[in-house]
Amino acid sequence: MGKPRMIILIRHAQSEGNKNREIHQTVPDHRVKLTAEGWKQAEAAGLKLRSLLRPDDTLHFFTSPYRRTRETTEGILNALTSSNPAPSPFPRHAIKVYEEPRLREQDFGNFQPGSQEMARMWSERAEYGESNLMLIQGHFFYRIPNGESAADAYDRVSGFNDTLWRSFGDDDFASVCVLVTHGLMTRVFLMKWYHFSVEYFEDLRNVDHCEFVVMKKSKENQKYILQNELRTWSAFRKEKAEVREPESPIPVRKKWAAYQDGNDVESRRRQARRKNTADMFADDISDAPSIEQANVRNDGPTFRGMKMPAL
Repeated sequence: MGKPRMIILIRHAQSEGNKNREIHQTVPDHRVKLTAEGWKQAEAAGLKLRSLLRPDDTLHFFTSPYRRTRETTEGILNALTSSNPAPSPFPRHAIKVYEEPRLREQDFGNFQPGSQEMARMWSERAEYGESNLMLIQGHFFYRIPNGESAADAYDRVSGFNDTLWRSFGDDDFASVCVLVTHGLMTRVFLMKWYHFSVEYFEDLRNVDHCEFVVMKKSKENQKYILQNELRTWSAFRKEKAEVREPESPIPVRKKWAAYQDGNDVESRRRQARRKNTADMFADDISDAPSIEQANVRNDGPTFRGMKMPAL
């Protein structure tokens, strides 16, 4: 048949390592299995794939040999070939499945260290190649201790891409090619296929579990057109910066601003309060003669110009 009409990359479903990173300290990465939720995701992916196919489509699967990707493939096939809710036009025996070691996950070493050491390593990886001016080709080249860098993974994916391209020349190659792999390997595959720059690769965010990345062959030039809009960290940061708190429909009472002379509103209010009667006449009372000094026989003491009766 020649070149397939569609290439679909699928990241594996949720694994126990995604749910609990500590498991990598005791279980080799290639033996980490799916969670119960991961099995549900894989079967849902099988139904989604079924909805994208034509009844006359043929299928070739290439899967990473890691347990979580093989189980994801099995879950997809279970739903794809099931007679529920209706008989499937894709019998299991007609679907070819190949394990491809070059699609395996980036190598992190035999076992991952403790959480503190992993946190230090991820921090070092994130800052690798950082300068005061810009981020220059950072984590793509960072090699995990006793493991691989993304650049190392790129080299083996490049070899797989060449093999896959040559396979398109076979007369019996399927009309739809499905690659079940890992998050970073999906991005590396796209980087090789579409000649992404290192800077753009580092800006790409990871794909979700069982997310489909679809490449369709153009009828005009036979090239594969990416159907997804890839998510990037730069766009995420821009969207986050543009998010503002919604204005309240209830008008907010504005607070008084401070006066330029340094007196705040409260001190002004205290000055403006009405004084009580005793405070108003405090100065006059202090200047008035005492009763002993006043002449009390005929003329009484005066108070604010008024003659008071003698006692």
